[in-house]
Amino acid sequence: MELDLNGQSVAATTPAQVDAALARANTLPAFELWATAPTGATLCMLRNGVHAWLMYIPVEGDAGVRSCGDATRIGSADYVLGNGQVDTYPLSWCVAVEQCLSAVATFLHSGGDRPEGIVWLAS
Repeated sequence: MELDLNGQSVAATTPAQVDAALARANTLPAFELWATAPTGATLCMLRNGVHAWLMYIPVEGDAGVRSCGDATRIGSADYVLGNGQVDTYPLSWCVAVEQCLSAVATFLHSGGDRPEGIVWLAS
């Protein structure tokens, strides 16, 4: 498994390394995290404070799916990507930070399966 946090590669070979990497990420108020499985499946988590959302791409070139939180939630949040670019996404895409981190752990521990427990919508 490959793990990239704010543009920096992070060791994620063992379950202990995965847990340590996600614990480290959880201390950051904002980040872009990419996890890539040997199959090519990827999971991205963007966080800005209490706002976080996920994007799952099963194979390279696929549009993938994104998380869906409270569809009635209005507004948006800015996210700083690892390259410094700032993107804005709807708050309705957000799910709890802890739920996102758990989904990333599930993805990494499963070898790239799409995490259950998240409502996914086509991107």
